[in-house]
Amino acid sequence: MSEAGAKEDPTDGVLVVRRGPGANCSSIGSAVEMLFLSATVGTAILAAVAASLDPKDDEPDDDEPPAVAAAPTEGQ
Repeated sequence: MSEAGAKEDPTDGVLVVRRGPGANCSSIGSAVEMLFLSATVGTAILAAVAASLDPKDDEPDDDEPPAVAAAPTEGQ
């Protein structure tokens, strides 16, 4: 075969192929992106759990009379 008819290898110069989001990006941008994404998802999960909980009732209901302590008597 002559050199004119030889095909070039498309993988020449490729050292490593990494998998995942932004895998072949060498900058910190992909790490920051994943940090913000995980913070957003965590906040959404926390909000959903907090919304599903029953609220704590610190105040008595209006239809119940307030508790009254017994008045001290003269003999005591």
